[in-house]
Amino acid sequence: MRHWSFLAFGLLSAVWSAGVSSAAADTGAFDGTWSVTLACPQSPDGALPFTWVFAAEVRDAMLHGEHGQKDWPGWLTLDGRIGPDGGANLEARGVTGNAAYNTNQTARGVPYMHPVTAHFDAAQGTGTWTTDRICDFTLTRT
Repeated sequence: MRHWSFLAFGLLSAVWSAGVSSAAADTGAFDGTWSVTLACPQSPDGALPFTWVFAAEVRDAMLHGEHGQKDWPGWLTLDGRIGPDGGANLEARGVTGNAAYNTNQTARGVPYMHPVTAHFDAAQGTGTWTTDRICDFTLTRT
């Protein structure tokens, strides 16, 4: 009887280890440096269009990128987890810059947060935030 329990334990350990290894391999599928382009068209209320390009790093399926100087007007951070299937719910947080580029001409220096729905494959990703205007993210692995 003892032989069977050791065998069963060994088999369960092997199956669990294979599952952990597979999950660990999946978390690194998007790891590396990505170039991010955020493009916001002119909004219906007259806010001017703008485009920002910045770098992001993915490590263990966690994305982090920043544009500008932290906590200063015009700063943005993009963060979140990328799922094994490439789906991601990211978060864009920042501080508004020049009011002419902000919807409703929101004053300079106001903190904001926008959810970003995104999808990645091995070489590129796309995402969108929707507020008073729709802004698009394009990400390219570098």
